[in-house]
Amino acid sequence: MSIKQTVLTALSAVLSNTWAVELPVNPTFPAIVFEVDTTPEQQWVQGAGYDQHTISVTILARTLDEVQTLNLAVIAAMEVIPGYLLDGDRGDAAYEGDASVYGYFSNHVIRLQKNLG
Repeated sequence: MSIKQTVLTALSAVLSNTWAVELPVNPTFPAIVFEVDTTPEQQWVQGAGYDQHTISVTILARTLDEVQTLNLAVIAAMEVIPGYLLDGDRGDAAYEGDASVYGYFSNHVIRLQKNLG
């Protein structure tokens, strides 16, 4: 299973309205959107290539309570993915499509051997 499919499966368990890369036209809320940025780690372990995947997750909701509840569930879902290392930057995110929607982003790092993610 690809890293994108693994993350989609994990986050869809939190909220079925989860999307890779961008929201659909005329989205409903709450919603989760994520992106995967993969960087090879060629010198981390000699002879065993690894990829570091930074997963950027954005939660969009109509209330701050929804954002906070979903954020805790996102963290729990990400932490059980094999190869999970840490969470990084996090904070408020702007959603320019609707001023009444709150946004919150978080970055998560997963390290997997090449061809395993």
